[in-house]
Formats: sequence, structure tokens, C-alpha cells
Amino acid sequence: MQGWADRWPLIGRQPFMDSFARDLSDGHTRGWMICGPAGVGKTRLADEFLELATAQSGRRTARAVAGKAAGQVPLSAIAHLLPPDVDLADPVSGFRAVARTMAAEPGKPTVVFVDDMHYLDSSSAVLLGQLLDSHVIVLVGTARTGEPVSDAVEALLRRGDRVRRIDLSYMDRTQVEALVQRVLGGLVGRRTLHALYTASGGNVLFLKELVLGAVESGALSLNGEVWEMSDHRLAVTPHLNDLITAKIAATPPAALPLLQALALCGPLSVTDAASLIDRAHLAEVESSGIIQVTAHGRRITVAMSHPLYSEVIAAGVSPLQRYDLGLRLAERLETHGLRRRDDTLHVASWRLAAIGTADPALLVQAAAIAMNANDSEQVIQLLTAIKPDQHTLETRILLGRVLTYTGRLERAEAVLAEADAHARDDQEKITAVTARSMNLFWSSPRLEQALSVCADARTVLRSRTAKQQLHFMEGAMQAVSGLPEAGLQLLDSLPGAPHQESPDIWLLAATTKAVALAVVGRVAQARALAEHGHSMHQAIGGGTLLPHPAIQLAPLALALSEAGLISEARETCLSAFDTLQDSPSPLARQWLAYFIARTEWLAGRPSSARRWYAEAAAIARTHQHARTTRLYVSGLIACAALAGATDTAESLLPELEQYAPSGFMAGEETLGTAWLHAAQGKLSRARDVLHAAADDARRTGHTLSEILLLTDIARLGDAPGVQHRLTELATQCDGALTHTRAQWATALAANDPGRLMECSHAFQQMGSPILAAEASAASASAWTHQGDPRKATADATRAAALAAQCEDARTPLLSTLGTPSVRLTKREQEIALMAAAGNSSKTISQHLTLSVRTVDNHLQHIYLKLGVRTRADLAKALEYEAGRQQKSPGV
Repeated sequence: MQGWADRWPLIGRQPFMDSFARDLSDGHTRGWMICGPAGVGKTRLADEFLELATAQSGRRTARAVAGKAAGQVPLSAIAHLLPPDVDLADPVSGFRAVARTMAAEPGKPTVVFVDDMHYLDSSSAVLLGQLLDSHVIVLVGTARTGEPVSDAVEALLRRGDRVRRIDLSYMDRTQVEALVQRVLGGLVGRRTLHALYTASGGNVLFLKELVLGAVESGALSLNGEVWEMSDHRLAVTPHLNDLITAKIAATPPAALPLLQALALCGPLSVTDAASLIDRAHLAEVESSGIIQVTAHGRRITVAMSHPLYSEVIAAGVSPLQRYDLGLRLAERLETHGLRRRDDTLHVASWRLAAIGTADPALLVQAAAIAMNANDSEQVIQLLTAIKPDQHTLETRILLGRVLTYTGRLERAEAVLAEADAHARDDQEKITAVTARSMNLFWSSPRLEQALSVCADARTVLRSRTAKQQLHFMEGAMQAVSGLPEAGLQLLDSLPGAPHQESPDIWLLAATTKAVALAVVGRVAQARALAEHGHSMHQAIGGGTLLPHPAIQLAPLALALSEAGLISEARETCLSAFDTLQDSPSPLARQWLAYFIARTEWLAGRPSSARRWYAEAAAIARTHQHARTTRLYVSGLIACAALAGATDTAESLLPELEQYAPSGFMAGEETLGTAWLHAAQGKLSRARDVLHAAADDARRTGHTLSEILLLTDIARLGDAPGVQHRLTELATQCDGALTHTRAQWATALAANDPGRLMECSHAFQQMGSPILAAEASAASASAWTHQGDPRKATADATRAAALAAQCEDARTPLLSTLGTPSVRLTKREQEIALMAAAGNSSKTISQHLTLSVRTVDNHLQHIYLKLGVRTRADLAKALEYEAGRQQKSPGV
């Protein structure tokens, strides 16, 4: 990373440098004006132009810097470039003297760089323009957009074809993501990218300093395959602090109280701002770009234009100034009455900033407002400020729930256990127990501790309503812990709308019930309930409840994908995930990340799926959510194996064994191991793993998982062995994807090219190009076997086009695309894949329980059919050479 430190502003600027280099080589003498706001890398790009001129063309170079002071004196900015005794009073002779001094060897004009040309005086601008027009120099200049310039400078900047203008701007979110991931050399968590984009505002200089500072401080580190930010705030480096301090110092001294208030207290109404600064100075500070004034309906607010300005200013505020400002603003607002909804939150926050405490009732009211805005961190800050003896059961539960959903599970258990102990009646008890059991549920893959809390509560609850709420809570936990049918039985009486006193329990139960319905194959019901639950949550008011409403779109995505709407499922989850960027909701983020990954896996995009499995795993590790981490790591292994990165896949196996299965999506946590075996050519072993997993899924009622696992067995060579079970499951599951899978397995077992192509078109329509490609590849092979090379070629061509959409995924069925005219037997294909993966004849013989001689005989037949002589040629013929880095594995 350090090698990139000085080149940050140049990333993405290569086309400009290439064009400038072509100008030099072609002998063009036009000028280059690099314009843009501060911090976009104008000077750094111009410096690179000068380096290119020297290194590539051997040009003579010169540089000058125009400044405010120099701009007041004619020619002072470029005086050092002029002959000592030049007399510009005589324009003709003076220009000739300057031209002779500037002249280099013929055909290679001097490259002159003038920085900050918006400050350049008119005389210098006119002279540089004449030198440019006379082909004496190649002019490179930088200018800050929005700054006033003289007419002479304006004429120089807009010189038609003689000057090429480059307009640089702040980066958008996509550009920041690409830049940071390129610099760090790996994936970056979505929330981390959001934090970097928000803090930097797309300013490449700020971004560079923030990333360097975060890496050096340890706040930004590699978590598995993903760079993630810790909960600490982004550190301001000394260089960045100097830059911001210099900008702030340029504002009038009278603005300091306002800037300090904005830094400490956040946005203010224009009336409150005017109490700290007069209107003239307020306008001056706004024009400097440090603050921004925004109208929200009839209300006008004043805020810092950049969050880093607040951080730097706040660091310089003394405790006494902090005290005075906070109290002054709070008392002013209280004097005028807390008329607006946010006024209570402002007063509480300002009093906390000033004296570290506030009236408990005020803190509770403010926490409710912050909760409504989904600002969990502020809720924690406000409720933590309440003294222990002033806490109520309500505040303890709210604090505990927020701690749960922001990943502080141990701290949440301490708070919620105390709330449980202080519960006085049924309603308080059920509220405390449901919050506590959910926290314990996420703390461990094992369900016993959470259920024991519910069992203890049942012995003291009296009301039927409270017992029913506890019933729903237990059902919700069982539904996503390996017992979907048992969970659905407990949730069968869930009403169509939330209970007024416990809407959060209903929402949780509705979400998990939707998941369980999908898992057991009742896809249409799952979709309807997920949509209903999300709309109910929005109607109630998302911010008043936990978890974040976006989490309820996860079961909807699961139902959509199984309904054959894979692309819609992906977009649903991606949209939901993006709503969480400002919300510290690790549970919601990792669950959505998992369902995005699973959707990408179904589509056959291993790189995209791997990115989201890595995101989910990183969030789970950071917040110690061990419950479903095994599922995420298994997904990482499967994706790496499918992409041919078997070394990476094998390196993740030890981590996989660290986590116990949670029962959720039973059997799917074996996909990684199975596809790693397949990538190594051990197809029979891969099928054995999948058969055992499918049996486990069947035993626990995970219909969707069983269908997925059986489909993979068919993909790995045993369609006859699973076709009847898949057909049976298709009658139990109403998902369109399941029906097409069953038809595909039957067609594959029968080697029926017509039906295989029908399935291929259906899979393509559903958004799974990998299954469509495999069906087309199988159809091509079937036509070859039937002696119809024309149809075989057509289907193979279609398969190749579909496979091109699958991010270099490699599967046994796709491995035959390079040789459509050859058909290997099932045994030959298995031996060929193992040999192509680097296994010796002895290893293959041990794995398949054959003699070494038999293996060698099979290999000779394979070589003859494929027209190859060596294992290396075999690997190329089967398209296994790309991405293969593994050594011969042992058995």
C-alpha cells in the first residue's frame, strides 16, 4: 500500500497522461489547463506531466506558483523565468528576449507549469499566452474552479483549440470504491466504503489521508478477505489536520464561536446561528465553503460543509468553551420552548456535550427520538448517561436491545439480565425475556441458553397474552435454528397484525416465519408474509423498533429467488443493504449480505457471491456472531473452488472447523467442502458429502436446502440417483426454480437434448446463467452422442455464451465445452477431471478403489478420444488450466 501513497490522485488519470505523452511525441505545443475544486489532485497531475516531459521526451521544464500576494505585482509569479535585464516596456524586443531564454532545442518547446493560475496577474497571463501561441512553450496550468480571475487569465484558460481543459471533480461513491479497493488490494466492506466516502466527500486528498491514517492506527484492517473499519472514528492525520486548520484560519475571527458550536452541537437553525455571529460574517463564512446554509421547508439550518471540519475544530475546543457553548445553546432553546420534534434531542445532546449529563426524563425522550431516526449510537450515548439508580425497566430494555443489534452482545446480556430481574408484571417480564433471549440466540450457535430463559419465564407468567407472546418468541428462534417445522407450529397462530403492546415480537416472528415457510417449500406464502411484514413495519414506524426494517426483506429475497426471480431477489437485497449504510446494524447487514451471496451463487457468479460471503463473515467476526459464521465461510470456500482458486479454498478449511453448524439452511454449510472436492476432481467424494448433507436437510425439514444439494449431485454426475427425489420434492414445493431443477435432472438422466434445452431457456429466464449453460452443455453432449454435430455445435455455442456470464466459474459439465465432438463415459470423465487437477494415477486409484493399471488404461482411452498426449494437454483440453495452482492432494 505504501507504494501507492504518493500516486493516489493519479489513479484514474492515466488517460490524461497518455494524451499528454502523445502530444509530446507528436510535437504538439498546445496548453493544458487542469481545473477543479481544491483537493482533487490538480497539482499532482501537473507534476506528473512535467515528469513525463523530462523522462519521455527529454524536454526542458520550468515551474512557477501564482499566489494571492504574487498576483498583486505584475510578472512576479514568473519573474524567475525571465531574462535578468529584460525590458518589457518595449513589448517586441522584450518578448524576443524572453522567447530566446525560454527556447529549447528545435521541435521541443519548454514545458512550463504554472500552479494556481486563478491568482495569476494579467501581465503574466498575457505573456504566457503569447509564448504559447508562438510555440515557444507548452503551458501546463492549474486553476481552482469558482475563483474570480482577471480577463487576461480567463482568455488564457479559454484559448480554443490551443488549450485543452481538463475538469477534475470530487469522486462519486463508485469511484471511491474502485480507488480504495485498488489501493488496498482487496475487497472493502460496504459500510467502511460508505464511511470513507462520507468523511472524504469524494475529495481524493482527504480520502488518501483518511485511509493512510486508518491503516496506520489499526482502525482499518483486513478481516478475512475484507478490509473493515473498527467502531473507532476515522483518524485525522497531521497533514490533513494542517490542511483543514489552514482553511479554517482563513475565516474571520468572529466566526469562531459559530464554528465551535457547529462542531460540538451539529446543525443549528439560522436563528441560533445568528445569535453567535452577525449576518455579514455568516455570509462570508458560507462563501468560504466551510459551512452550508440549507432550507428545509420554512426552516433554514446552518451546518458544517464537511464532517472533518467538525472533528478538527472540536479537537481544539477547551472544556470551558465546550461547557459555555453547550449550555448557552441549550438554555436558549429551552427559553423559547421545545416546539420542534428534534428540539428535545438537541437540548439533551448539547447538555451532554457541555456537562456530561442531563435530566433523565429528557434523556429518555431524546433517546426515543434518536431511535425513531435509527441512530443507534446516539441512543446508546443518551441512555448510558443515565445514572444506574435512575434507570427504569424501559430504559434498560431499550439500551439492551440497541446493544444487541449493534453487536455488543456481552454488554447487552448484562443490561438485559438486570432488566429481567427487575420485571414486576407479565408485560414487563415478557418484554425483558424476549429481548434477552434474542441476544442470547445471536451469542451462540446453540439454542439451549435462549430457550432456558424462556422456560424460566413461563413459570412466572400468568396472562394468556404474555404466554402467547413467549410462544411466538420460541417459535421464531426455532424456525431459523434447524427446526423450521417445529417453529412453524408455534407460529401457526400468529395474528395478521402486531399486538399493540409488543409489535417488535410480532415483527420478529413474521420475519422468521417467512424464512421458515420458504425453507420448507411454501414459497408463495413466504413471499406474501414477507411483503406484509415489511409493510406493517413501515406503517408502524421503522425507527421505533428493532431490528432495522430492511432485515425483513431478506426472507422476501429468499422467496423471490426460489420463485425463479433471481435478479429481482438480488436487487431487493442490494437496495435493502444500501439503506443500512448509516445504521450500525450488524445483524441486519450480515443477514442481508448472506442472502445476496446465496442469490449470486444460484446465478453462478462465484466472484460476486464470494464478495458478499466475505462481507457477511467479516461482520460476524467483528461482532462475535458465531451463530451462522460457518455458513458464510463454507460459501467462501465454495466460491473459491468454483473459480478455480483451490489453494485459497483449502486455506479456509481450518476456520470452517472453528464454527459449529447452527441448523439454519441445514446441509448448505457443506457446499464448500463438496465443491472443493469437485474442483480437485474427486467427484464421488463430493457427491458423498452432498448426499449426507441432503439427508440431514431432509431429516430436519429443510426442503429448499435438500433441493439445492440434490441438484448439485446431479451437476456432479449422478442425475439418475436424484431425479426421482427431486420430482417428489417438486410436488411439495411451489417454487418455479424447484420445478425446473427437477425437470432438468430428469432430462439429464435421460440424456434428452430437447428437454435439456427447454430447461436451459427456463433457467436463463429465471436469472441463473450457470444452470442454463450446464443444461446447454449437456444438450450438446447428448446431440454428439446421437450423431448430430450441427445441433451439438449450436448448443455448445449457446452454452459458451452463457458461461461467459458466470465470472469464470468452472464445473464438470462446463469442462466439456472445448470438446463438443467427444463424449467421455462417466468413469472416464471422473478420471480425466482428477488427472487434470494434478492427481497422480496412484491417488486416483486409491480414491476410486481401482488398480493403478486400470486408471492408466482409462487415461490412454481418454487421451485417444481427446487427441492429447500428456496430463498438461488434458488440463488444457478440459479448460482446467486457468486458475489452477494446487499441488497434488492426498487422500
